[in-house]
Amino acid sequence: MPEIIKVEFHRKYLSDFQMSRLVQASLRKYTVAITAFISDAVIIEDRCLGVFFDHLQEDGAYRTASGGIICTTKIQRTWKEGRFWILETGEGNYLVGSFKRGGGRRSFLGLLRSCDRLESED
Repeated sequence: MPEIIKVEFHRKYLSDFQMSRLVQASLRKYTVAITAFISDAVIIEDRCLGVFFDHLQEDGAYRTASGGIICTTKIQRTWKEGRFWILETGEGNYLVGSFKRGGGRRSFLGLLRSCDRLESED
C-alpha cells in the first residue's frame, strides 16, 4: 500500500483593521529596506511569529505567497518609525503592522523589557 502523506497549508485572512494597518505601513518610506510586513505578530523566544505579506526573497526565482505564516530568526534590534515597529534580524528587517490579539503586544513588551535589563547589566 502506498504511503499517505498529509500536507497542510496555513493561510490567514486578515480583518479590515489588520489590512488597513498593512496598507498604511506599505505607503510609508523607512530608513531601511523592509523585508516583509507582519500582521498578528507575537514574540516567542526572541523570534517573531506572524502572518507575512510582501516578503522579499534574495533569489528572484522563488517568491513566497503572501498570507503565510513566518517565524523570523532571532531579533537583534528593534525600533519605532512613525506608528510602526521594525524588527531587525539576520534575515532582514520586518515591519509589525499589528500584534496578535490576546498577548501579542504583551509578548513584544516583554522582549523590550528583557533588552532593557541586558543593557543595564553591561
